[in-house]
Amino acid sequence: MLGSVGLAAFSRATEGWQVLAAWALLVGPAMACTFYEPAYVTIDQWFAGRSTGTAIGVLTLVGGLSATIFIPLTQSLVENSGWRDATLVLATVLLAVVGALALVFLKDRPREEARRETLDLKGAYGALATGLRHTNRAFWLVSASYFLGFVAVFAVLFHQVAYLQELGLPAGTAALAAGLVGLVGLPGRLFFPILGDRVRPSFLIAAIFLMLALSILFLPGAEERWQLYLYVGLFGLSFGAVLPMRAVIMGHHFGGPLYGRLMGLQFALLGLATAGGPVAAGVLRDTSGSYALLAPAGIAMLLLAIPAILIAERKVRAETT
Repeated sequence: MLGSVGLAAFSRATEGWQVLAAWALLVGPAMACTFYEPAYVTIDQWFAGRSTGTAIGVLTLVGGLSATIFIPLTQSLVENSGWRDATLVLATVLLAVVGALALVFLKDRPREEARRETLDLKGAYGALATGLRHTNRAFWLVSASYFLGFVAVFAVLFHQVAYLQELGLPAGTAALAAGLVGLVGLPGRLFFPILGDRVRPSFLIAAIFLMLALSILFLPGAEERWQLYLYVGLFGLSFGAVLPMRAVIMGHHFGGPLYGRLMGLQFALLGLATAGGPVAAGVLRDTSGSYALLAPAGIAMLLLAIPAILIAERKVRAETT
């Protein structure tokens, strides 16, 4: 409902402050409440201890398909009705279809120790503080690893089209390559979380970060088509697995009544990396005059992320034994 009201308000906005208010006060919070943290908590409630990775993989695969469906649909709506009416149609779909499905079919399954609590701002921040008191070294190592990984990945993701154009590729080819990155990522969203039910997630995440680093290695030479194909294939497949594998490893180490609080606390930190990576890449581009340093910087951060995730696994195994 919040997201629907926000999109409707955005569709009628005529001033810059109205656009900012619609996104900052309505659409943004609605996105934060649905993508993906609360869904991960729901999965932890229903599937804890049995095929959690498979459930997360299916969720993120279906979520990834949404872009494949709704980007062309939205473009068609804009071409036929203009962006205002197109946004209003999407607001109606969100309220009438998605909202109705959520109201009728989605149910919590609170564990005995995870009773329903009154929702208020003070209680929410208190819950985060409680989660902070229950963190350990493994939590901070996983968070540090993902922080480094997010800075590198989102820096490349947000600047890849401009980087490819700087290398001499036509704008259409660069945009197509960026779109294919998302499409190629769909199998990774499903395959790696399912594999996480059988293999230690930390080892898989280390392999994913290594694949990402290898893919970025091909980016500076992407004017050659074979290097462009390798970049799109490797980066897309491994990027698709980054988000769901975070939920898998957190459930593997911290599943239970504190799972949601720790996931929320961690994502508050990772939000800084998601925003900071693209900003840092832009500053680097402006100060150096080109994107030449982006690939080495991204590769270095991804390689630094690998030891932290592996050390976290060793810490958890030592504590459990």
